[in-house]
Amino acid sequence: MAGGANSVEPSRIETVRFLADGEVPRALAEDIVAHVSRRLVVPCRLDPAPWMNDPLHLAGREQVDADRLLAGLERTAVAGTVQLGLTGFDIGLAIFTFVFGRAARGGHCAVVSIARLAPEHYGLEPDADALMRRAVTEVLHELGHVAGLGHCNDFNCIMRFAPNVESIDVRGSGFCAACAAGLPRDLVAHVRG
Repeated sequence: MAGGANSVEPSRIETVRFLADGEVPRALAEDIVAHVSRRLVVPCRLDPAPWMNDPLHLAGREQVDADRLLAGLERTAVAGTVQLGLTGFDIGLAIFTFVFGRAARGGHCAVVSIARLAPEHYGLEPDADALMRRAVTEVLHELGHVAGLGHCNDFNCIMRFAPNVESIDVRGSGFCAACAAGLPRDLVAHVRG
């Protein structure tokens, strides 16, 4: 089912507050915020304070629990503001080997990990453009969930589920017509990539 028919009533989004942990270089976080802000109508800002002091790892794994990170952000959420945590830690869920990001549909917060978005994670040469493209796509995907959208079956839609980094690279960088129709009009400036 396409996202427009698979959406929930979103909260009003007035601003997106990015928080980066110490594992994300400040310059990279600033670039991600700048790129995302070009795609959104609402203002985006990077909070100077680190948002995670003691990551909670999944039992028996070298990964941080994405749901616990999300819950931590939700505890400090403010109405009208989406808090988006950027982390350099590899994140996962008890039922998934890894995830690129996590958000509650219609919630107030999202988490995106850059760990598996970096080409060097796969033994390739660093590629700043690929990392940025993937990070922006994942941030917009998670913001789509916050705005109430579910996953979409359209191969070109940014809301298509991505089980691996190759799927991120081949899906579109914009919302399909059905998903765009489910977004608040005052959120996204450029619906299509």
